Amino acid sequence: MSAEIPLGLACGLVTALVSEAVLRLGAPTLKRRLFSALAIGAGLRTLWVLALVAWSLSSDAVDARAYVLALLAGYLASQVFEGVRYTRYFERC
Repeated sequence: MSAEIPLGLACGLVTALVSEAVLRLGAPTLKRRLFSALAIGAGLRTLWVLALVAWSLSSDAVDARAYVLALLAGYLASQVFEGVRYTRYFERC
């Protein structure tokens, strides 16, 4: 059970990288098509988390309860990070 928690946190924090990529790669279009860029980022993050939850529930490789809880904790931490990061970005624009 101890290995599932860092793994879940790491996989959840990967969603922060998705947000960062959308912010950096989509910076020129964020001003014009804000909701499109944000929707693409949200869709990619959701697919990532759902795929990992499905994998953990269908395989016996990890303890699903500990892994999913850690995954969701990492995902929520990434959401907070994204909110702060995007707020700062749009305040500078």
